[in-house]
Amino acid sequence: MTFLYEVLRILYLNQIVIGILGNSFLIFLFSFRFSIGQKIKPIILMLIHLLFANIIFLLFRGIPKIIEVWKLKHFVDYTASKTISYLQRVTKGISLCSSCLLSVFQAITISPSNHMRPELKARVPKCVLPGCLFCWICNLVMDIVVPVYGTGSSNTTHGKESWHIGFNALDLYLIKTLIFLIWKFVYDSVFVVLTAINSGYMTFVLYRHHQRIQNIQVTDLSHRSSPEVRATKTILLLASTFVIFNLISSTFMIYMTFTKVASLVVLNVSAFLSLWFPTVSPFILLSSNTWITRFCCIC
Repeated sequence: MTFLYEVLRILYLNQIVIGILGNSFLIFLFSFRFSIGQKIKPIILMLIHLLFANIIFLLFRGIPKIIEVWKLKHFVDYTASKTISYLQRVTKGISLCSSCLLSVFQAITISPSNHMRPELKARVPKCVLPGCLFCWICNLVMDIVVPVYGTGSSNTTHGKESWHIGFNALDLYLIKTLIFLIWKFVYDSVFVVLTAINSGYMTFVLYRHHQRIQNIQVTDLSHRSSPEVRATKTILLLASTFVIFNLISSTFMIYMTFTKVASLVVLNVSAFLSLWFPTVSPFILLSSNTWITRFCCIC
């Protein structure tokens, strides 16, 4: 057990620090692009929203785990523990919702004109800000159950019957808790399934585009990917990473919900996987965006 804690200490600390620095650096680059007078596309606004949600989630999810595995003293009272756990769940939901919205937006953007009405495609960019606001409102309302049924830090014990979320815990034997966990699983699964469907659709569109390019005998310059295609491949890679890690994390959630056993190993693996997407997503964007690559080379 001591060796496990030593490994967890290194993993969590590196994951949180790298994730926060990566997301913050990318927000800085996008903000710099705006400050020099370049027009910000709607997809950039959605990416900034996703990166900001990643940072908040890494802070509220990662810091309690670091305090736990490093066995640090904290002075979080009953009310603060419930608030932190509530914000932790909210920011995770916002990250899920933002990733789904990003995939939906890009799928509509690259849809052929004969598959999508032009007026609908023209209206989509205007829905970016309302969509981001909807993510916040929806998740703030959805996770209000956490502070209502959660047990504060002063009453928390490390038992197999309680599922710890930050400085808070949910009693797995309460029927209300079980209903909430099942509903939360269904809620999260909707975003994962929608993202997977949009990913499949974008893959189909890219495949059809590749076939058309192969059938046209033109110069090599015309074979280069358009900005829309490159952006779609990046969003597709993000969406695939999002779906894979959330499916694996959800498997552990189902196990703990129906077996009513919250073992230390399962809890830590689930927490580590839930932090993985916010950590790696900025680096996927960094490696895929040619503008960012050129900026980094100049600096």
